[in-house]
Amino acid sequence: MYSALKGTKTLLKRKTKIQDPRPDNFVFRLHYQFTFGILAIACTLVTSYSYIDSSGSAIQCMTDKGQVPGKILNNYCWISSTFTLPKHFEGAHGDDFIHHGVGPDVEGDEKIYHAYYQWVPLMLSLQAAMFYLPHWIWKQLEGGRFDLIIAGLNGANCDNKDVKIDALAKYMKERLRDQYDHKMWAAKFYFCEFLNFVNIVFQICLTDRFLGWSFSNYGLAAAGWSSLDAEERVDPMSKVFPRMTKCRFEKFGGSGTIQNFDALCVLGMNIINEKIYVFLWFWFIILAIATGINLIYRLITLVLPGVRSKLVILEEYGLRHTPSQRGSMERILASMTYPDWLILYYLAQCMDKQNFNQLITKMCERFSDDTHIEEEQDEKALDDSTLKSKVSLKNYLPMKKTSNV
Repeated sequence: MYSALKGTKTLLKRKTKIQDPRPDNFVFRLHYQFTFGILAIACTLVTSYSYIDSSGSAIQCMTDKGQVPGKILNNYCWISSTFTLPKHFEGAHGDDFIHHGVGPDVEGDEKIYHAYYQWVPLMLSLQAAMFYLPHWIWKQLEGGRFDLIIAGLNGANCDNKDVKIDALAKYMKERLRDQYDHKMWAAKFYFCEFLNFVNIVFQICLTDRFLGWSFSNYGLAAAGWSSLDAEERVDPMSKVFPRMTKCRFEKFGGSGTIQNFDALCVLGMNIINEKIYVFLWFWFIILAIATGINLIYRLITLVLPGVRSKLVILEEYGLRHTPSQRGSMERILASMTYPDWLILYYLAQCMDKQNFNQLITKMCERFSDDTHIEEEQDEKALDDSTLKSKVSLKNYLPMKKTSNV
């Protein structure tokens, strides 16, 4: 069993931003890395039940008549599904029933059939794939552009590092004029983040439907179970994943008469299933709240430029600037749209600190040079305008004097 779980270790191991310069965030990783890994481990635990149970069978049924072989009875009840009786979930153990949900039944009694436990491994696998899907879509839409932007800048022995950083600073300057690419890049990223939120809400609803509409309050019921009276309380997890169930097997007798065999079945695998889904309930709720807060944060930074300017991105990554550089950087941030700011933000996360510091210095120099050139052009334009005004005035005064004569 250890060898089966060992393969999931790499799913939860996080690569550094330098090793994998993929522009995302912690909430994004909660979906495609942590939740994917958790569901993979849960699927491994469910499918490895034979390592835990010495019998090697997920279901064991017995009947008081020894006319049905045990293996055949187990296979039949597993395929046809077992059931419980809701009328026996209330009250204390007594003469009427010996296990909650299991007891004598008559025609017309309500029965709850439990077949979904057969599909738990496939369901967990499907959910794991769906949590990874937004990340896969983002990689396809992004197309490795971010990797090309910072290609070769994080190596320990980077050749022509200054040339590459200067080219990157030039690229950022040019994109400030043509922002279509950055806008599309940011729009795709927003779409995938919103897709994460849609997916987690869909997963909660899908799991609730899969468990017979019992998942919506499953965690709260399980958490409040211990506060009930010990003699009358019923484990809510045993209602969703019963450990004891009933199964009815019918066959022809020697004379052709139909014989009914009422079997009591033990579902040991549900002990694992109930714990897994209690954990998933709390995890899905926390993940949905975190994803919603992240979307609100994105909306705030999108509609309020002042909030972006107050985010201390540069100090967070250990940059040191002179007052003039700080002023230039503040002007650069003020002139950036949100897509450009987002690119710079993830550059700060993915690049080596020293290289990013050098990039900011280059951007400040280019911004200062452009500002100086613009000031000179404005002064020249003002001087030309003044000179033209003087020439026009000189031409006008003699004409005025001649007409008076």
